[in-house]
Amino acid sequence: KLRKTLEKELKDIHRETGKTFVYITHSLEEAMVMSDRISVMRAGKFVQVGTPQEIYSAPSSKFVSEFIGDVNVLPVTVLDSGRLQAKHVPGELAAPMLPAGVRSGYLVVRPEFMRFLGSAGDAENSVAGRLYNEYALGSRIQYQVRVGDLVFIIEKLRHEAFQGRLDQEVLIGWDAAHSVVVPDT
Repeated sequence: KLRKTLEKELKDIHRETGKTFVYITHSLEEAMVMSDRISVMRAGKFVQVGTPQEIYSAPSSKFVSEFIGDVNVLPVTVLDSGRLQAKHVPGELAAPMLPAGVRSGYLVVRPEFMRFLGSAGDAENSVAGRLYNEYALGSRIQYQVRVGDLVFIIEKLRHEAFQGRLDQEVLIGWDAAHSVVVPDT
């Protein structure tokens, strides 16, 4: 509780004074709440600098996407058609806007953009799997769905909870606009 109070007071001081603060933390939540801009470092070097929204929604690499919380990451190859072929996932996937020149990399989909489907046509991309685990996280519920060797993470608000059972066959999916492809560097 003290930490939350301090965060709010520092934000108020920053707003009132307009002074620049440098706040170093390993807490993702603190960084997202406290910052106008975030710098993600790896091995002593800046790998991405941007607003919390930019870092979260448009990570520059697999490292940054995984550093900023739970995420679904699929190794992909860009096909000549502009669609994606993912390892361990049958069929082709609809691609988001692709960075120029990227022929392979990682498809990144945040858990809140994944959903349980009634049929394959309910989302641009769909995969069949088995409901593997379910975790209550306060106001949210996190589901793990096993698709071959992969485990997809889906998060829903408690009032949107999936009405299924563990080990049930499920169809999950996402729309291309809610994903990003990052280079495999």
